[in-house]
Amino acid sequence: MNSKYKFIPLVLTTLTVLLFACTWNNKTQDTTYPSDQLIRLHIVANSDCVVDQELKRKVRDEIIRYISPEFLEAGNIFTAREIAAANLGKIKEIAAREINAEGKDYSVDVKLDNFTFPTKHYGPFVLPAGDYESVQVVIGSGGGANWWCVLFPPLCFVDMPKGTTVDLPESYNSASSLTAPNSSLTEEFTNAGAVSENFATQEPGSNALTDEIHTKVEFRFRILDLFNKFINS
Repeated sequence: MNSKYKFIPLVLTTLTVLLFACTWNNKTQDTTYPSDQLIRLHIVANSDCVVDQELKRKVRDEIIRYISPEFLEAGNIFTAREIAAANLGKIKEIAAREINAEGKDYSVDVKLDNFTFPTKHYGPFVLPAGDYESVQVVIGSGGGANWWCVLFPPLCFVDMPKGTTVDLPESYNSASSLTAPNSSLTEEFTNAGAVSENFATQEPGSNALTDEIHTKVEFRFRILDLFNKFINS
């Protein structure tokens, strides 16, 4: 076969996969869910300095490790709300402990209330701008960049861009069907679910791009199934 034709099948396959991924991305970005069926977790750092941002991440990790198993057992928004309200004191205790462990004397304020959020893309769906019920954790003056996730349905343990999970309890049997273990939490979700830009650096002839897009499309289906399971229960 003439050498100039031998790459045609690969090029056609790659273009087909890219077209499907883009079509799926446009479809899922239009998927929205009612704000009254969600509870978010919102953590605000004392400031934007490196130390305070790292402290925010440590507080976040410990809170999620504690609270995720509770929300995995919540079958509906009403139970989830009760769980959130009942654990505000414990969440504050965990945050204060991490703050003290880092040698800081910042105050910490924890409340469950309605807060206004801008439009955000969260994995395969969109959370439109508006008021959302949220567990808000404010560290110190609360003047730094914030982090948030969806506490119910219980998606805080999912790293959306990578499609991986974070320290899920072993008792959660469906975790293995969703994602791969042992990932750190992601800091931002504004580009969650998008195909990685790293595909441009793949070696010619590599299947890495096709495999990556397939994995992300598969993850979108699974995370939507999980989300719908809790919304419709």
